[in-house]
Amino acid sequence: MTAPLPALALALSLPLFSHGFSFQSSPLAHMKPSLPSALSSTSTAYDATTSSNIADDASTNFWKWRGHDIFTEMRSATTSQQNDGDDDEDSTKKPAVILLHGFGASTTYWRETMSVLQSEGYDVHALDLLGQGRSSKPLPSKPFEGLYSADEGVSDTNSEVSVMKMGENTDTKVEYSIDLWANLVDDYARHHQLDEIVLMGNSLGSLVALSAATGDFIDSNTNRESVSTYLAGNNNVGETSRVKGVCLFNCAVGLNSQNVIKNPSFNSVQRAALGWLFGALNNLIFDNEFLLTYALNNIVTKELLADALKSLYIVSPDRVDEELVDSFYYPAKLGGDGAVEAIRQIYCNDAGLTPLEYHKKYPEILDSMPLHLIWGLEDVVTPIQGDVGLFYCDRVANNRGGKSMTTIDCVKSGHMPFDDNPVETHNAMMKWLNKKIVKK
Repeated sequence: MTAPLPALALALSLPLFSHGFSFQSSPLAHMKPSLPSALSSTSTAYDATTSSNIADDASTNFWKWRGHDIFTEMRSATTSQQNDGDDDEDSTKKPAVILLHGFGASTTYWRETMSVLQSEGYDVHALDLLGQGRSSKPLPSKPFEGLYSADEGVSDTNSEVSVMKMGENTDTKVEYSIDLWANLVDDYARHHQLDEIVLMGNSLGSLVALSAATGDFIDSNTNRESVSTYLAGNNNVGETSRVKGVCLFNCAVGLNSQNVIKNPSFNSVQRAALGWLFGALNNLIFDNEFLLTYALNNIVTKELLADALKSLYIVSPDRVDEELVDSFYYPAKLGGDGAVEAIRQIYCNDAGLTPLEYHKKYPEILDSMPLHLIWGLEDVVTPIQGDVGLFYCDRVANNRGGKSMTTIDCVKSGHMPFDDNPVETHNAMMKWLNKKIVKK
């Protein structure tokens, strides 16, 4: 998700923040978006109950990364599904898929997506990003040791865990950023020796996917011209990319809403005013550890959280069930000081690059890579009419990359289309995979 982190940010601050650049003064706001119609009913339909038939095949583990417990869920396709019965096994071999959740979410809300992908022959990997979900929520006491880690810096614990077991809150100072999580994803793919990969992200997870796919996360520490990341590779040193495509669901504008200051239509006075506003809100609320702790302990309830989530589920509010609510509630309640620190940093830290900036910085990568947007038209957090949504609509309608590699489907849904309207969303997802990735 985007505006909410564990219960507090979701239930209390959602009306205040939007990660979509939805200012009417933006020059993009005057452009009518070219929105493709929904997929026809003749497309393959996916039953929203499929997860109950395949969930027993899931493997859940804590994977050890730099001493932290990272919760992972993996589902493997059968050989017959993966090769689709073709005599030439390599011609239809399907890449692995890594699912990257949004702010405050976890592997749980990918439940239908994992089932559909597995049933269609894909190996699926879903991660709880560090500081969120069931993964460790580090405590600020020791200095953090850089961004990039070598192969020996990651290992497995291979321990089966119950659904709500939490990773240990490690005694380490961590600076949360899109780069940090992209490095985590890169190390995960390296450690598990994943060869061909499709990255899929929702909201904030979309930025993590873009950073991992471009290798942007190593720029601040290492010369990009001479170093290759596992996923992005580096043509300069003869390493090709392992990323075969990227699919973004309701893409966010950054780590937090402070990236709205980058709106291209704002003058210096407007930017200064917004900077002051964000600074004031951070000082009063999100950088106030006492207030955050009090709210998590005394204000947030399952009922409050369920109501907030239902406001984001436009098509199927009944899908906000106990499983979903618990996946947001318990990481916040059981995360202790680590959960408070995660909320504080994610709202207050530098917001990183916008999607627009990734495309400007890495045209040689993103213009040549299959990139698909699936957007819930009823989303109030990252609206299609915001600058990010309109940027991608314009990019598709006018073939801005020059190679027709960016595509978009819009569905009737809120912020999490894959769980709010799983049938229509997964029709669009599978159509793109079949046409652009597997190329049957």
